[in-house]
Amino acid sequence: MLLTIRSIILFFLFSVFSILSFAQNQEKTYERIEILTSPNYHGRGYVKDGCEKAANYLAEEMQTIGLKTIGDDYFQSFEFDVNTFPGKLSVKLDNQKLEPGLDYLIGPATPNINKTYYLYVPDSALLNDTIEFKKIIETNDFSNNMLVIDYAVTENIEIKKFYINIMLRNVAFGGIVELIPDELMWAVRTFQQDFPVVKIKREAYKRDAKALKLKVNTKFIKDFEAKNVIGYVEGKKKDEFIVFSAHYDHLGRMGKKVYIPGAQDNASGTAMLLDIAEYYMENQPEQTIVFILFAGEEAGLLGSIHYVLNPLFDLSKIKIVINLDLVGTGDDGITIVNGANPNYAAIWSQIEQINIENEYFTNIKARGEAANSDHYPFHAVGVPAIFIYTMVGQTYYHNPKDKLETLTFTGYDALFKLLLNFVEKI
Repeated sequence: MLLTIRSIILFFLFSVFSILSFAQNQEKTYERIEILTSPNYHGRGYVKDGCEKAANYLAEEMQTIGLKTIGDDYFQSFEFDVNTFPGKLSVKLDNQKLEPGLDYLIGPATPNINKTYYLYVPDSALLNDTIEFKKIIETNDFSNNMLVIDYAVTENIEIKKFYINIMLRNVAFGGIVELIPDELMWAVRTFQQDFPVVKIKREAYKRDAKALKLKVNTKFIKDFEAKNVIGYVEGKKKDEFIVFSAHYDHLGRMGKKVYIPGAQDNASGTAMLLDIAEYYMENQPEQTIVFILFAGEEAGLLGSIHYVLNPLFDLSKIKIVINLDLVGTGDDGITIVNGANPNYAAIWSQIEQINIENEYFTNIKARGEAANSDHYPFHAVGVPAIFIYTMVGQTYYHNPKDKLETLTFTGYDALFKLLLNFVEKI
């Protein structure tokens, strides 16, 4: 009996030591994020084969780790349309040339443009009088003007929504200029609109400017081929599955000079997924664990939607999907999407109890249902799915500054350990 108790204690200590020592070795994590965010991967987008290069690199990493493939290889291909910016671009306010990525970003649905526009800048009184504004645009020709929208001059949320709607459904103006008071943010669009949008940092905008000269070279790609990257570790229970997911794609390049590295979003989640895969290759899990790296997330969760509609194994056999997106910080704790969903009460209780027992984070925030990452298509078809992200005061979401050196990794080890403990409990 004494020998049995001693054996149990030794096994427990070995397991804990294994988790702790493995989680704290971040050299490979940094290397993977550095590679994925390097100029050679072009923002893991749709210019210069950035997404394709990232997919091939990640498949090689899965092979090196020793993950099994579900089919003949690690890939699941799918297609979607996408607007890209491979060529030169230029923005001038009068004769002042603005710096791309620093002073401005081009709206992601902007078409090819080479034109000079007059600037139409409503004063604060007119900007806050939407009835009068409607009358003016209905009775004047603004086809050669760009409307300058400055959200900082109105506090009314309904008025801000009015101008967002004007921007989205513009038929009156030749184009739109948004003055951005905080950090610039870019995006991906699967369509082209028939007018340009330019997002300009508020401090870079000349208040006495009369005209904006705009040159943009775009390429609209029909049926762009993207790839989900998928591997697995076989568990003792071969037909019970836990899925770890993360998206590896990002926003790509805007013109010749600017690319969005995407360190926090989501090279960080991609790296953690591979770290977890390495752990389970050395420590066989109870359930089979599948690791899915999605493409097309930034274009509208397209990779995860495709997977849910074309699953490689029975979705009903998945116990839970754990989606990792934006996990390179953690100074202010973590947020769990679906944690506040009443249907996830048992899952939230387990995670909360693990955190209390181990004191991983001082702050875990439960959030309700949200279609904001690749967990959602699974959740929408009835597969339990949570999305975890780390919290910190300053990040550079969808911005050229989202680089490895801006990540703090404060909660990285704690989240890694919490996840291993959670998998062990379920």
